[in-house]
Amino acid sequence: MADKFCVRIAGLTIGVEAHYSHLRSFFGEYLSQGEPDFSVSWTEEEIAAEHDGMKAVGQTGSYSMEYLETLAALRKISDILPKYNRFLMHGACISCDDKGYLFTAPSGTGKTTHISLWKKYLSDRIDIVNGDKPILSVEDGTVTVYGTPWAGKEKWQKNRSVKLDGLCFLERGGNYITGISPEDCLERLFHQVYISREEPFAGKTLELLDEMLTLVPLYLLHCDISEGSVRTSFEAMTGNTYVKKA
Repeated sequence: MADKFCVRIAGLTIGVEAHYSHLRSFFGEYLSQGEPDFSVSWTEEEIAAEHDGMKAVGQTGSYSMEYLETLAALRKISDILPKYNRFLMHGACISCDDKGYLFTAPSGTGKTTHISLWKKYLSDRIDIVNGDKPILSVEDGTVTVYGTPWAGKEKWQKNRSVKLDGLCFLERGGNYITGISPEDCLERLFHQVYISREEPFAGKTLELLDEMLTLVPLYLLHCDISEGSVRTSFEAMTGNTYVKKA
């Protein structure tokens, strides 16, 4: 029998129909009540198909149906998010002094390492909102980042939101940062954003991205894994002088 419940994610109440009990515990602190803004469900075949998606990106391990159902839920929810001026992005978001900074790059580049260095050297000034798959909203001239339970193997996430004050694309090597234009980051950005399979929603996502790029400062950071990389990105993105937390 299906397990039906609601979750509150990215400011939306979402009805969920789960096949496996694990999904309810996976959502944890995001469980909620109330009338859903929309509801999602999926078939056993759609859950199993997520395994093919994992192989397509080079992840060839063995995955339980319980884990694959978390991916099916993410896909179904992400398909509908643009209707509500939201989209899923691959990236790691931190809050520093209540301002949000999102770092994004292809998997394995070092975004998780970089935010962990901010946490190491700036300590309690840093709150990790999400380490892998936050949801962004673009509404009323503001871009907001929301934590989600899809947070990578480190499970770094908080059920909270923060206004986005900087979007930074990472590359390995050196320690220097430059501002970049929306045109120069488009190709990088497209690879890190989930585009809905529903055609109207796919078009809406592109509109949201276009608006976001006019609202948020954009950066390209070349970095290593030293404290210097934190100093470089911190000073450029916050406009403040870097002082290591005692």
